[in-house]
Amino acid sequence: MAQEAQIIERFGKYELTKKIGQGGMAEVFLARLENDRPDADLVVIKRLHQELEKDRDAVDLFLTEADVTLLLEHPNIIRVYDSGEINGRYYMAMEYVHGKDLEQIFSRFVQKGIIMEPAIAVHIIFEVVKGLGYVHTAKTTAGRELGIVHRDVTPSNIFISSTGQVKLGDFGVAKLMGVERWTMSGSIKGKLGYLSPEQITGTNISQTIDLWAAAVILFEFVAGERLFVGENELDIMLRIRSAKIPSLRKINKSAPKVLQKILEKSLHKKEHKRFTTAQDFLDVLDDFLQAQANVVTPHALVQYLVSKLT
Repeated sequence: MAQEAQIIERFGKYELTKKIGQGGMAEVFLARLENDRPDADLVVIKRLHQELEKDRDAVDLFLTEADVTLLLEHPNIIRVYDSGEINGRYYMAMEYVHGKDLEQIFSRFVQKGIIMEPAIAVHIIFEVVKGLGYVHTAKTTAGRELGIVHRDVTPSNIFISSTGQVKLGDFGVAKLMGVERWTMSGSIKGKLGYLSPEQITGTNISQTIDLWAAAVILFEFVAGERLFVGENELDIMLRIRSAKIPSLRKINKSAPKVLQKILEKSLHKKEHKRFTTAQDFLDVLDDFLQAQANVVTPHALVQYLVSKLT
């Protein structure tokens, strides 16, 4: 629950209390509903930059994210409650996740020279893939398959709440294969190090690119280092295109052999040799978790992170 905070701007029915972020397209605020009690749950207002309001492509991209996420409701997906336009400003109101994103967690682990326990890392990615499984099979209210491809499954878009919930957000570059009018251009989307070989080569993409990105994140946490690095962007793109994945156990000798095999399959250069659906990936991750001596619960996840990050 939020403590009483000063109002920095009134925005329609929302009271903005703090600016918490800014990107190339939007600014992000903590907010609450006008006249709501001071200890009410906060929401996040994501608002398109004013200078982009006349840029049709930017507006379309922003509204696409709102249109996509308003249709989605799942424990592992950040919920969008409301979207629209107030005084010419496009916005969306989203669930506030009190916690940290995986980029912050990974950076802290690297800073402290810690490698995440494999079971913890697998649990986190298992939860992410559960969310992706829901997203990939989502339908319109009329029952039409949306065919959503997130296209930006990256550490900064995955959040762990203070209660141990794992949530995927930011559908700003999502592509809907099932709804033609919402489909984005064919340009490269997403953060470079988590793109798949087929995104680099410009071939037709499918939902498997989201699973590839999830596997890259899993590899990085268990290895304790980035997977695709280079001297410049072109170098990184060439490394991704070749998909030469180093042996996990050469980097982390304590990593389980079965996890190395899972990653070898999920990061295979050829798309058809990877896990082709989220459920396929979930099944092997679940088998791994079930074989562990200790079950990773949300509470255990929080306790582990607190012990390592403080």
